[in-house]
Parts: sequence; C-alpha cells; structure tokens
Amino acid sequence: MGVGLKEKILVISVDRDNDIGEKTGIAGPIVGEKNNLEAANKLLLSDPEDSDANTVFAAIKISKNIKNSEVVTLTGSKHVGIESDQIILKQLGKVLKKIKAKQAILVTDGAEDEFVIPIIQNKLKVISVKRIVVKQSQQLESTYYVITNFIRQILQDPSMSRTILGIPAVALLLFAFFGYAGWRFVLGAVGLFLLVKGFQVEGFFGAVLNEFKVSLRKGKVSFFLYILAVIFIVIGSAYGYLNAKPTKSEMWFDAVLRFFYASIYYFFIAGFLTWLGKIIMYYGDRKRVFRFFTLLALLFSITIVTRSAIEMMLTPEIGAGNMIFTTIFGFLVVFLAVLLERAKK
Repeated sequence: MGVGLKEKILVISVDRDNDIGEKTGIAGPIVGEKNNLEAANKLLLSDPEDSDANTVFAAIKISKNIKNSEVVTLTGSKHVGIESDQIILKQLGKVLKKIKAKQAILVTDGAEDEFVIPIIQNKLKVISVKRIVVKQSQQLESTYYVITNFIRQILQDPSMSRTILGIPAVALLLFAFFGYAGWRFVLGAVGLFLLVKGFQVEGFFGAVLNEFKVSLRKGKVSFFLYILAVIFIVIGSAYGYLNAKPTKSEMWFDAVLRFFYASIYYFFIAGFLTWLGKIIMYYGDRKRVFRFFTLLALLFSITIVTRSAIEMMLTPEIGAGNMIFTTIFGFLVVFLAVLLERAKK
C-alpha cells in the first residue's frame, strides 16, 4: 500500500559523474517512471556492472510507494566537482519549473553522490536519504575480483587515478630529485591534501583555479595581476618564515606571531592585486564593483587591526593605544564602504 503525503515529493536519483549520459547518450534531467526505466535498462545493457542503474530502479520503486510523487534522475558531468554540481543544480531548477515540489527523497549508490545533498537542500527539503548497496554473489566477492575491479576503476576514473596513482608518483619523483630532503615536500603535500579533504574545501580551490582560467581567456590583465598576487603570497610566506625561526627558549606561538607580523602586508598586497583583477574583469557590472569596494575595505581593516594586535602581543610595553586606534579606524572604513554600497543600489 502506498504512503500518502500532502505535498508533492520528488524521488531524486543522482548520477554525479554522468555515467548514464556517457554510456547511453541520454541527457538529464530524466523525469518520469517510463523515461527512467528506459535509461536504466539502456545503462545495464551498456554496462551491467554499473550501480547507477540499480539506483534508478530503487528510485522508481520508492516513487511507486508514495502518492503524489515523481521520480527524477539528475546527471552531472564526468568532471566530478564544481562542473558536475553546477549541472545538477541547473537540471534541478528545470525540473522545479515544471513540477511544483517542496520535498525530496534522495537515492544514491554511495558517498560520492551524497556530496550533492547541500545542492538539493538549496531548493528542496530533503526528508530522507536512501543509499543503495548492490548485493553480490560469493564468487563476485572473491579477493581476485575485488582487486581486479578496483584496479580497473582506478585506471578508468580520472579523479581516482589522480589521487591513488598521481600522489605516489609525485612522491617518488621528489625522492628521486631531492633524496631524503624530499620527505619534507612529501609530508607537506600530504598535509595539504588532508587539510583540503578534511575541511572539504575542494570547492574553494576549484573556484580559484576556474577564476585563473576565466581571467586567462577573457582578461589578460586580470590574469597577470593574479600571477603577481601568487608571487607576493610566496614572497610573504618566505619572508615570514625567515623572521619566524624560533630559538630554543622561545615558544612556538611567538614564532607564529612573528611570521604573520612580517608577512601580513605582503598578503594584503596579494589580496589587493586580486581585488584589482576582479575590478578590471567585472568593470561593467556596477553593482558588483561597489560590492568589491566593500570587500577591499574589509580586507584593509582586518590587515591593520591584525598587525596592531600582533605588535601589541610581541611588545606589550607599547600599550593598547595603537590597537584601539586601528580598530576604530578599521570599523569606520568598513562602515563607510557599506554605506556607499547601499547608496549605489
């Protein structure tokens, strides 16, 4: 017996890496039971081992048990990340123009597809997430099959091959060129990778890389300014490091303070160059340009207040006068910038 619900519900199957589109030629969004059955059958005929077909079948089954519901499959891109998520968001918008829905049930085949939950929640209330695990026979669970299938997936999936093969390859090259000193580079790279993955800031780095690509294609001056910004970040980091070497009797916290005290103006210049590049690229967009002025004011205020605070902690005898002055001045700069932005709206 079906479960009746008052509000329209979308039962959404997500194919983030667009296996359906790549293997069957069917473009998303795929709406309705009939269209989803056709897509799932074609995918199974193309690749019987693909779990996305089982996800679609599961979504159809769930939809049949819920009154006033519709089954939808959203397909992303083989370039998993920002590009695929933007496509999924666009497809969801198209679906919502045709189907007035307020709630969604998300059906996925693993953690990879569950990265789209925030995207779905941006448009709909997700009331349930169903993960589909395909049951395997004893023969398929053999060690040989698992290993060979895993290796094949690594070789075929660009994102997996970059992580599992690319990182060890870079580590081996560093050892080959720098010997034991390469350990520092390897540990630094692994630490950076874990930091990015741990705090899930891939989107930020992807956006930065995309900004470089757009600036190179549309605005050569902006690209040059971005490169200069990177150079100043490197110079600032090196200068801060040279000034932060702690002595045996010194606490590491003091070394960190000296690092930022020496490098923060270089970081500000890098931020200013980035800001200038954005201004040049979006010069015709009056509203966005004034918003950028507010961001510059905020960056300037944070810089001077932070440096004053660090100076006071390193040399307490100077007192808090300069810190108080820069705090008030920074607040006034941001306040005036916000007023200017609102006046120009």
